[in-house]
Amino acid sequence: MSGVTPRRVWLIGLVLVASVTRVHAAPPDPPVFRSASGQFTLLTPIDPAPNTPIRALDGAVINLGQVRGRVVVLNFWASWCLPCAAEMPSLDRLAATSNSRDIVVMAVSIDENGAAAVAPFIADHHLRHLAIYLDRHQRLGSLDLNQAGALPLWGLPITYILDREGRVVGYLTGAANWDSPTARRFLDYFVVRAAH
Repeated sequence: MSGVTPRRVWLIGLVLVASVTRVHAAPPDPPVFRSASGQFTLLTPIDPAPNTPIRALDGAVINLGQVRGRVVVLNFWASWCLPCAAEMPSLDRLAATSNSRDIVVMAVSIDENGAAAVAPFIADHHLRHLAIYLDRHQRLGSLDLNQAGALPLWGLPITYILDREGRVVGYLTGAANWDSPTARRFLDYFVVRAAH
């Protein structure tokens, strides 16, 4: 093989290694996504989500382990919270248009009066697609930042993103437009990332 020198073989090998590394490298951080009052914050280290059981508005009991395998948009809210009320319709539209095999949207109310406060709110705001849960004792998410085992609620609304492996990858405080093209790109990052 005339013209093939050890240097050329070494350079070809380097190019091949670089391209294989590029294919298997970790994807970059998610696209920037902001709410009215903040920006999505990635968490490090990534911890498993609490497996605390919560009750759905219809009475069924669920824990986050039951939705493992999908990206979870876990929103904490209350009926008395004005930014929450502004955000809920976009969460409802997100739930209506998302592929349920890839994304599940869970809205967890921390209202002390539970279903008595939440059911009229849901009816008044015409929320038809959103899975609503009750955490009146704040066991899954808590405004008391010292409560062991609960996700900290640094204000309302706050939304945690869980990856397909059931890990809490980050959070966003404040009301966001969850059915916007920007939100779709943001959530698609987590849906696609699991395939790498």
